[in-house]
Amino acid sequence: MEKLSKKITSFIRGLVDFGVDDNLPYLEARKAKLLNVAVWAISIILVIFLVINLIEKNYFLAISDILLFVFVCIPSWILQYKRKYKANLLLIISAFLIYTTLLTILKYDVNRQTEHILPALSILVIFLFDGWKKNLIFILFPISFFTIRFVVMYQTYGIIELKTLHLIYFIEFLSVYIVTNYFKADMLNFYDKLQKTIDTKDKLFQIISHDIKNPFSSLLGTSELQLRFAQNKELEKFEKSSKIIHSSASRIYDLTQSLLDWSSTQTESLDPKIKNINITKLIEDVIGFCDMTAIPKEIELVFDNKKTVLINCDAVMTQIAIRNIIMNAIKFSHRNSKIVVSQSVESSGVLISIEDFGVGIDPVKLENIFDEDFLHSSYGTEKEKGTGLGLKITKELIEKQNGRILVESTVGKGSTFKIFLPN
Repeated sequence: MEKLSKKITSFIRGLVDFGVDDNLPYLEARKAKLLNVAVWAISIILVIFLVINLIEKNYFLAISDILLFVFVCIPSWILQYKRKYKANLLLIISAFLIYTTLLTILKYDVNRQTEHILPALSILVIFLFDGWKKNLIFILFPISFFTIRFVVMYQTYGIIELKTLHLIYFIEFLSVYIVTNYFKADMLNFYDKLQKTIDTKDKLFQIISHDIKNPFSSLLGTSELQLRFAQNKELEKFEKSSKIIHSSASRIYDLTQSLLDWSSTQTESLDPKIKNINITKLIEDVIGFCDMTAIPKEIELVFDNKKTVLINCDAVMTQIAIRNIIMNAIKFSHRNSKIVVSQSVESSGVLISIEDFGVGIDPVKLENIFDEDFLHSSYGTEKEKGTGLGLKITKELIEKQNGRILVESTVGKGSTFKIFLPN
């Protein structure tokens, strides 16, 4: 019994998924599947009515059922198979609207009352269309419904008059419109929140992986040197490299813990947790961390203006941003050079400047350096690899705190990145 149930479920799922491209955006895929449900359901209903009409010898309606099946349902499946979703959507909505109106007016069946399918079909319109198209097409359904009712009334009684029943029908369409729109809006709102949550988690993974990769590269380089010192029995150098590895491992652990603690506070979107912090101490901690990458290249990290400055900002976001820029500066600095970090108090905030004397940035790249659609990574001065994500992440994290990031660069002379954080 369970196997049969699974086979039936699988068969139904196959009908629902028929012709739906796996690469379609989520909402478009839902629309395509809903269209499938509607067409398969109507096809089954047509077959049932065909049998009933043949038994009752109502051949006009039986032929109309066959024509609708042949000229609407089958072409719909073909369009769906060819993934012509918009054409299929217009075919189904227009065909059933016109078919119901004309058929009911030409031969009204009091037992069948086909016009009553229109309120149900109008629900599809709300889910399958958006904006003005949805409203315009929906209006056609009550117009068609009342046209049928009044034409049949005139054909039967020779008069047209408004009755209480017509008000009930109007309320029915109005209820369908209001309730279905509310449900659709609620569904879209949930989808938007879900998408934001997914995007946030993706961004967090990018940030964490980007921030952890560089320190581990330095740690691996130092451990490789340590192995060489051990093989050559250079105990003094071995001991020194052991201390560097221990210090680096401790800093990486602290960084990882900090990133994980911070990521756990992020839910639907990356929201800054603003607190009053010692920005001077934060910069010193970042420089201490970046030293593990700078020392192997014999690059000196210099911090001017060590006067304590307090500022309201998100400590982790700011830390990530400054670290990304310094690590980027190390990557594009020459061996035996220096990087100067400074801070200055402005009238409305703090300006943090990071200046290197490396290769500089090409004017074309400089123009698009923060562009999300322009993801470019270059090799460093000693063939260091990168992803091109660092500066994009930095810009986003600074702007989420209502800050700004600027860059000035001259090819062959170096670059200066400036971060402004409002207080």
